Amino acid sequence: MTWPDQFVQQMQHQLGEAQNAFFESLETPPPVSILLNPGKPLPFSSDLDLVRWNSHGRYLPSRPVFTLDPLFHAGTYYVMEASSMFLAEAVRQCVDLSQDLKVLDLAAAPGGKSMVLASVLSADSLLLSNEVINSRYQTLKYNVSKWGYPNIWTSNNDAEGLKQLGPYFDLVVVDAPCSGEGLFRREPEAANEWSPEHVQHCSARQKKILADTIELIRPGGYLIYSTCTFNTLENDQNAEWLKKEMDLQPIELNLPEEWNIQATAFGYQFFPHLLKGEGFFLACFQKKGNPSSVKEGKSKGNRSSLQKISKKEKTAIRPWLAPDKDFTAFLHPKTGEIHLIPASLEESARHIARQVKKIHLGTILGSLKRDQLVPAPAWALSIWKSEKLSSVELGEMEALQFLKKNPLPVEKIPKGWQLITYRGQGLGWVKGLGKRVNNYYPNNWRILMDIPQEHTSFW
Repeated sequence: MTWPDQFVQQMQHQLGEAQNAFFESLETPPPVSILLNPGKPLPFSSDLDLVRWNSHGRYLPSRPVFTLDPLFHAGTYYVMEASSMFLAEAVRQCVDLSQDLKVLDLAAAPGGKSMVLASVLSADSLLLSNEVINSRYQTLKYNVSKWGYPNIWTSNNDAEGLKQLGPYFDLVVVDAPCSGEGLFRREPEAANEWSPEHVQHCSARQKKILADTIELIRPGGYLIYSTCTFNTLENDQNAEWLKKEMDLQPIELNLPEEWNIQATAFGYQFFPHLLKGEGFFLACFQKKGNPSSVKEGKSKGNRSSLQKISKKEKTAIRPWLAPDKDFTAFLHPKTGEIHLIPASLEESARHIARQVKKIHLGTILGSLKRDQLVPAPAWALSIWKSEKLSSVELGEMEALQFLKKNPLPVEKIPKGWQLITYRGQGLGWVKGLGKRVNNYYPNNWRILMDIPQEHTSFW
């Protein structure tokens, strides 16, 4: 591969004698890694190699066709670059995870870092996963649905659209749009779009995003800034700008030497010739000032007020939930869908819904028709669903046929709503009608590729 001359010069200046090892690493196949979902533990053991800086991360020996693994569709894992999983370690060292926190993932699509965050936060913490670009936001919503956590909410705004919340969050994560140098090994064609001018443009845009973001962090709260690039203009120089111009306090992390993560002046850099991962940079900061909380107050019945379901409706849906879950359910005024969140987050939901447009709260449970629940696709993937729901366990090929929306054997499906599972993990819903079966898997989620009779699994 031939790299842009000025990129080569940049890396020569940064790495000196290590430049040859760096460029040789870019000619090797990129490692393949996945993030396991702790809310959906696998019912079997696996000897996959561990990602050193994240206990939920695993390396695969090769890249399989993930579309042909029902467990991928069930949200038991997410395909994610290993270096990016370092976010979990940074969060552990910055904030008190024994507390219930309010966290914002500002540029969240396609969702990997939100899943990392959800995997370490308490069940009563609030995670708002935001994405400004609508097409990417739809992908984010889908991936969050598969992860199955009711305390992950999504919104489709820029930082300006969130400013009404004020200094609300204990932690804000900004994985900023960048020049993407760290992904050149995985996407060599991206190097054709690289230029020093593009790097400068990215750095300026990152400063704008960060400046808007600072207002969303409470005094004493934290900012984690990351990119998937190598150059200092987007990384250390922006981190230095945060310290000097935004008056943030850099936080030093304590990392094992054998991880081979390189400390820089203000952050931490991942190089592919030193560790099993792609290029990545991360820096942590604390906002100065005494910790304070935002008084969320009560809903005042304006356009964003939320309507709770009635006691009768709550009784009707209770059997669909795990009995130990304390929940609040809101009725969407236009769709009639029931959105479910942890009860502890009700006032947070009201506060945010009053201030923020284009927001999706919690997990959609379904809608009631004549006091009977029509379950939503997302509820099949929820970690809060009841274990006593009527279900049908399918083998691998049958599960793939279900995910493709091909017909299932009528004789195998009892009458009524049935949760389709694979290895005990929920995939979606069918309804047995005696002589036929209705498959309620969403058309926009279904497998489009042809399913071969045989394929290799990594499990």
